[in-house]
Amino acid sequence: MMIPLKFRDDTGHRLSREARRLMPLLRPSLLRWFRKHARELPWRVPPLPVDSFRPPGRRLRRSPYAAWVAEIMLQQTQVITVIPYFEKWMERFPDVIKLANAPEAEVLRFWAGLGYYARARNLQRAAQAIVKAGRYPVSLEAWKALPGIGPYTAGAITSLAQDLPEAIVDGNVIRVFSRVFGLGFIPQDGVKQNQFYWDLARTWAVGVHPGDVNEGLMELGALICTPANPSCHRCPFASNCRARKHKWQDLLPPVKQRARIEAVNGAAVVIAHRGRVLMEMRTQGSFLAGHLMFPLYLGEEQAQRDKDLEKLKETKVIRHSIMNHRYVIRVLQGSRQISSNRNSAHQWVPMGEIEGSLTSSLARKIWKVAQV
Repeated sequence: MMIPLKFRDDTGHRLSREARRLMPLLRPSLLRWFRKHARELPWRVPPLPVDSFRPPGRRLRRSPYAAWVAEIMLQQTQVITVIPYFEKWMERFPDVIKLANAPEAEVLRFWAGLGYYARARNLQRAAQAIVKAGRYPVSLEAWKALPGIGPYTAGAITSLAQDLPEAIVDGNVIRVFSRVFGLGFIPQDGVKQNQFYWDLARTWAVGVHPGDVNEGLMELGALICTPANPSCHRCPFASNCRARKHKWQDLLPPVKQRARIEAVNGAAVVIAHRGRVLMEMRTQGSFLAGHLMFPLYLGEEQAQRDKDLEKLKETKVIRHSIMNHRYVIRVLQGSRQISSNRNSAHQWVPMGEIEGSLTSSLARKIWKVAQV
């Protein structure tokens, strides 16, 4: 079934009026549904009674720090995966001061397994800026000025923790809006469409309890208005949803064009000598920059060292995925050092310290199969 053109390519004006007309019905329905069905998640807890970084006169719904850490972890990662990482993180770095003062290597170690390590580094850099300022930011723009915080994360922190009427737009929100209002376009189609979704979300954020509204939209998309097999009969918007009325649930929102998968071949070398293992500290600008890693040669760099690598014993081939890259890594072993990798600085690490030093999941995979 095709979606009528008027729903596929709309200027947004009529839909905006319709959204405002339905707001008195939809917004309260969403709040009632969310308060009844919201999942109990570790970051959905009230803030501590005393917070030295609390903005003067500002009422807090929950800890800005907890909301911020959770939102960064939830980028590209499912809730069920994030929960144990969040809990361990908060045990080790319970507040912004502890995070700001921690060694970077330890921050990366507690982040290991979540990937996208720039997120952890930016978290610490932003924490250091907050500690230097002596308080949390008090506006959307001030949060966006911190490292690693964009419009979505800033909107989430300010609405969820600081009760400010700021919008958030993620995949769940887009799906709910697309289906409820019959929107046949998505943000990737262009700036105009992207702005439309944000403007629509801002109309929802205005009013009491903006944090609950934002979180309710995300929760509705995660639990009810799912990509496949949505539970329309349980949805608080069922009687006003255009997708349900016209049976467009499988058509909306339009499917995003996926990024092309890129295959990368490489070799990792595990060299042990007198109880120590040769490691690299990956330098800035290289793959896994800032991580302690076994000597790693990717793509052409592997081909350039074939003469050295062919003398080593192949233990196993492992596969590792990061975003749209699929790495196929041969794990090689030997007892002699090969020529230096220009993307790293070599060092010998005692074998007993290796496991606690590895901060990337790829390095841990390599160590797991190494026969040392």
